[in-house]
Amino acid sequence: MLASRLVRRALGIAALLLPAAFTPSASMATTVSVGHSHGCSVPDTHQPTCWGSLPIQDQAPDTVLDVRAGRDFSCALMAGRTVRCWGNNDFSQLGVNSPSSAGPSVGGLWRITQLAVGATHACALLDTQAYCWGDGSRGQLGAGSAASSAAPIAVEGLSKAVHLAAGQGATCVVQWDAKVACVGLGSELSGGLDEPRVARTVPGITDAREVALFDGHACVLRAGGKVSCWGQNSHGQLGIPAGGDIQRSPVEVTNLGAAAKAVTVGNGFSCALLVNGTVKCWGNNANGQLGTALGGAATGLVTGITTATALSAGQTAACVALQGGYVQCWGQGAGWGNGICGTLGGTYPEHPASWGPIVDIAICRPPGSFAPLAIKALGVASDAGQVLDWAEKAMPGTFQAQASSDPDPGNTQFYLRQYPGGHTLGVNAHGTPHLLYLGPISEGRLLDLGPLDRWLSEARQEEGTKSGMQLQAAPYLNLMPGVAFIDRIPSPCSYFLVPFAIRGGANGLPKGLVATSVRVQNTSGTSMEFPIRGLGQYASERLITETDWVTQRFLQPGQAMPAGMKLETVLSDIAEGCPVAVRPDDEVGVTVLYSLGGRKGQLRTRAKVGAAY
Repeated sequence: MLASRLVRRALGIAALLLPAAFTPSASMATTVSVGHSHGCSVPDTHQPTCWGSLPIQDQAPDTVLDVRAGRDFSCALMAGRTVRCWGNNDFSQLGVNSPSSAGPSVGGLWRITQLAVGATHACALLDTQAYCWGDGSRGQLGAGSAASSAAPIAVEGLSKAVHLAAGQGATCVVQWDAKVACVGLGSELSGGLDEPRVARTVPGITDAREVALFDGHACVLRAGGKVSCWGQNSHGQLGIPAGGDIQRSPVEVTNLGAAAKAVTVGNGFSCALLVNGTVKCWGNNANGQLGTALGGAATGLVTGITTATALSAGQTAACVALQGGYVQCWGQGAGWGNGICGTLGGTYPEHPASWGPIVDIAICRPPGSFAPLAIKALGVASDAGQVLDWAEKAMPGTFQAQASSDPDPGNTQFYLRQYPGGHTLGVNAHGTPHLLYLGPISEGRLLDLGPLDRWLSEARQEEGTKSGMQLQAAPYLNLMPGVAFIDRIPSPCSYFLVPFAIRGGANGLPKGLVATSVRVQNTSGTSMEFPIRGLGQYASERLITETDWVTQRFLQPGQAMPAGMKLETVLSDIAEGCPVAVRPDDEVGVTVLYSLGGRKGQLRTRAKVGAAY
């Protein structure tokens, strides 16, 4: 059955025979942040990567949830809801007067819900109050300081906040009432030149969801997927014809083409992540930071991006995290690009203009690209190898298994495997990854077999089956009144809980196993993805039976081994979120997605939904 899918799709006889309820693997914890000359990302396995001028600082043994990049410095949000910073400290932006290689925690901050980094200052939300430290010379720390401060300062007027942003000389928040408030000269709001340390409300915005700023302009994501921008517009970065006048009030961007679900701002340009996974950018394109090469300029859509989950813009570049946790960047910047000159980009299956020869642009520029290129450390190589391994098992007569499980690392455009009989399978290295075929089945034509993450779902299931690990789950609805909490942080919706436990196979639980998310399929076939409350990587020795290892029972000192039980190391955690049409006593399908040794897998089980009153 699995083998026939690939053949049928390649021949064009039938569409992919994937389950109707299929949804791609979530990368819910994946982040991306671009600063002036470096960028960083944290995947759902909590192993951060930075590229460009400032490498990641080792934060072990603590676990990293997010990293934000500024101008020659970075800050990390830790699992304990504290902040650590490293890099340049000219303005005490590391939160200490004398930095050390250990990267000590910024003092006085705990229970942090969000982290934001500007050019020379940083901020965090402690509950709903914005605290900032670093450079205060442009009013970005509010009334608390007009100079630099290593100690976090509660920014007066930036309270009751649900979203935080920092830029060059400004700090902004979205408040409970869906209004936006800002401090600092960089906000470009009326009155800011006279009293930059006084918080001001952005006029005309009463439906804000998030705000973004960099240097000289800002944009806000509004209800219904609308985007409005204000500030400088010399390059058309506000979404209106370019002009020298500063817009002190927001103007709506009217040509997005679809609703937006996130917005970001760089130096003279802006980008929006649309609900269909594409990205649209506008403004300055001198360094290719709009990503619209190979025909994209007509629509403003970034070439080859169709499954974006997060985005960030910086000085001369922008990056996205894609479904599956891959990171792609475009524009000028160290850490990606081909050789010493910028290029048009790679090969993008959904853009026919990219299938021809790729040539260098006429003028040699610093490394970069006018279309997305992959960050090597966060590329598709491992997943491409896993899918090609699966294809060889599914169709051994056509794709004979090869000795190496790694695709060709020397090819810059594709990860390839060639087989006897002229058959070739490959995955494009840049843009949204697709599985591709070339050979006699297609009569010598290059065929697009669809997004890689669809095939990765098949490979993940095969990986989980052969692992010998077993999954048990005990989902329930928390029907008790009161506010639920995630990591001691108030959560607006977390009353569906899915405790789960994974036991090992014949050789026990493997080391390095990390559960990344949980998928639940209800009785009508609707699939829901939920984040894991903890970090999905902690195992403990507990008392189990052959039929129950999800119940947490531990052997007490001096206690005799209970009859019918034994000690075994089990990985357990809890996923939680808002359920869709789930009721007590429903039998649901539970899938735990995991990562182990660079490969991805998934384990499935069925369970009855309980209730707590």
